[in-house]
Amino acid sequence: MKAYLFLILCTTLFACHDETQAFKQKVYFEKHYVNMAWIPQSTGFLIDSTGTVRGFSWVEVSHIWYDPDSTGTVSAANMDKNISYCQTINSHINPDSLALYVSKIPAASRGIIAAPQHVMADAGTTTYSAFIFNEKTNRYNQVLIKTTGDLLTLNTAPEAEQIYQWMLRIGATP
Repeated sequence: MKAYLFLILCTTLFACHDETQAFKQKVYFEKHYVNMAWIPQSTGFLIDSTGTVRGFSWVEVSHIWYDPDSTGTVSAANMDKNISYCQTINSHINPDSLALYVSKIPAASRGIIAAPQHVMADAGTTTYSAFIFNEKTNRYNQVLIKTTGDLLTLNTAPEAEQIYQWMLRIGATP
């Protein structure tokens, strides 16, 4: 009987840990288009831990969007500010689909990032990112998936390409 109770207690503790971890990481993916030529604009979406696709769009950009800093990270406080800038809920991702693509982030983080190539002019740049939350530093580590537009940057991990193709199908803001 004691062994049975111990097993239930351990299972409950591990289940609670997983829920706590998911709650601490509020954002898993970001698509962000920026163009400062002609009319400055910033559009895109965040996908949060519940699978909600939160859109944002500004013309004549006057807000501060918190991109990853020189260390490739965003503080939890700044990510919360980014979330607060989102104006719409575009859609919801199926929990199984979200779990599948979140599980690909660690492998994508091990991909080699190719040097950016300048391929266009005045088209703007779209950055596709995933994030891994670091509890110790209270920061989100960016996993660069791909950039397109004026700059082309590729992540060589097959999982990065899979995440990119999935994000294209989401069909949220450009």
